[in-house]
Amino acid sequence: MSAPKRTIVAEHLRQALMSGDYQPGERLPHEGELADRFGVSRGTVRTALRTLQEEGRISILPGRGAEVREYSPIVHLATGVSGGRDSERFDTGYAPNLRAQGYDSVVEEIKVVIEEARPKVARRLGLPDPSGSAPASPPTPLPSSADQRIVVRRCDRFVDGVLWESQTSHMPYGIAGGTELMSPERIARGIDQVLAELGHERAWSWDVVGARMPTPAETDAFGLRPGVVLLVQERVAYAGERAIRFTETVMPADRHQLLYADGDAPGELLLLASDVSIFEI
Repeated sequence: MSAPKRTIVAEHLRQALMSGDYQPGERLPHEGELADRFGVSRGTVRTALRTLQEEGRISILPGRGAEVREYSPIVHLATGVSGGRDSERFDTGYAPNLRAQGYDSVVEEIKVVIEEARPKVARRLGLPDPSGSAPASPPTPLPSSADQRIVVRRCDRFVDGVLWESQTSHMPYGIAGGTELMSPERIARGIDQVLAELGHERAWSWDVVGARMPTPAETDAFGLRPGVVLLVQERVAYAGERAIRFTETVMPADRHQLLYADGDAPGELLLLASDVSIFEI
């Protein structure tokens, strides 16, 4: 059984895009021209173009036709590098990195709440899970004062007025309660340093990075175009065997790349990798 004509047209155009026949920002031929080239109706071409738009390969602009999607993702340092900038610290890492890439306005908004840990967060922090599932953190006795309450710090970062990244840190109330971590103010020296000063120095951590489709609310909040998924980075930090912080960072995949380093990486690693793009052909 032969493939539908719309599928064949979409595949031909997909291969042309992947081989670089059309450059980012370049307009594709009009529907009528494509219909004549492939011997199909304009409706078939229109359906094929919508498929490519849903894949994030092109943008269909009313009255202007279709053009190749242009991506300019920013590289973010996801691990610590000796002598390098801490990309989590807004003033000395995150904002300068974006401004160096040509963005003018980079601001953040911080909100702090105290709430009961939902099942996922409880499992990450090794707290008693209301769902009854086993915690993801190593089993270790918790202080008698520990309960389901957590301190949640949410940091939304906006670039040129658009929500760019949303990072939420969850910490047991027994650790963060009654400290400056409950203030909705920027902490210049970083959350990890504050935790260390409180007697909970980070000894190790793990990361998981995955991708998922956005919810309608996230599509609106981030101003996502069709075909763009969200990158989600989860990190749990430990002091010994006790989980002290669970951080979840949500970011559009067309704007972000996470840079991990191994071995004795130089402090200027972020600068060295600043022009790397997974969208290069």
